[in-house]
Amino acid sequence: MRGVLPVYKESFFCGFDRKDGLQLEMKYEKGLVYCDVNLDNRFEGYTDVLHGGIIFGILDVIIWYAIFMETKKVSMTRKTEMEFFKPVLCGNPYIAKGQFLRIEGKNIYATAWIEDKNGEVYASVNALFKEARDISYRHFIDRFDFSRTSPTIKKHFMSILGDKDH
Repeated sequence: MRGVLPVYKESFFCGFDRKDGLQLEMKYEKGLVYCDVNLDNRFEGYTDVLHGGIIFGILDVIIWYAIFMETKKVSMTRKTEMEFFKPVLCGNPYIAKGQFLRIEGKNIYATAWIEDKNGEVYASVNALFKEARDISYRHFIDRFDFSRTSPTIKKHFMSILGDKDH
């Protein structure tokens, strides 16, 4: 399975209709979630340097998708460890990538990073997520925009309704 992933409509990071947001297009292929990142100075933390919180937010979203695509679990961030290696510059092209690592008991582990076109890593995050509880899967799925996704990816997302309370 590969292609463009659906987006949570209200997401600052991915919502296609959020004119104030980043409108990132998340993609999936062979266990890897990724997106192009090239942001302007509206999101700088220091002159021409992308704010670390924005970088973290992008990687956090990618981790969520990586976990969902591999496990079909709706999860939430519990604990993270972020490391910055080099400044991510505004107006420069990068790619953010992430992948599911493993499940140990109730703990879900994943990682994500941002790199340049040569594969040099500028920042990374290792994360521990937990499965979300007491949510309506129908309400959750209804908030997604599937307009750019393939039928196969949509079916993957919709399949959580088959065995969950909605």
